[in-house]
Amino acid sequence: MPTALHPQTLLTLSYDGQPLPPKYGFPMKLRMPTKLGYKNPKHIQVIFVTNTYPGGYWEDQGYNWFGGS
Repeated sequence: MPTALHPQTLLTLSYDGQPLPPKYGFPMKLRMPTKLGYKNPKHIQVIFVTNTYPGGYWEDQGYNWFGGS
């Protein structure tokens, strides 16, 4: 939750007043300044908020789940 509530965390639907183009992550992009680049997903289709940790693509590849400060 601290990352989600960080004042510079962005959940973006548009770019330059237009719908977010595919090259920037249409339909939605999440930018978290406190996380490493691989933790900033593009092409978000659904979001789950949970108290349990479900894992993820990069974690399944052996990367640290936290990945940031």
